[in-house]
Amino acid sequence: MAKDKKARRMGVMTISALGVALGAVIDAMKMADVPNDVAHHFLDQLEDGFEAMLSGEAQAIMLGLVKVLRGSVADND
Repeated sequence: MAKDKKARRMGVMTISALGVALGAVIDAMKMADVPNDVAHHFLDQLEDGFEAMLSGEAQAIMLGLVKVLRGSVADND
């Protein structure tokens, strides 16, 4: 039972760390004045990769993360 709790905790920490890293990439793109369409292309590629490689709950979590990140990038340029 303790191993399951530790594994879940490690999974949450891993997803959180990935979210922070991806958020930092998007923030760096903004600071570098990268056009919004490039940032959206990056997010599109993440989405495509997660859809191709993941399934179930893992896919839903990562696609949700992409959705949150996409909300921080303006649609127009």
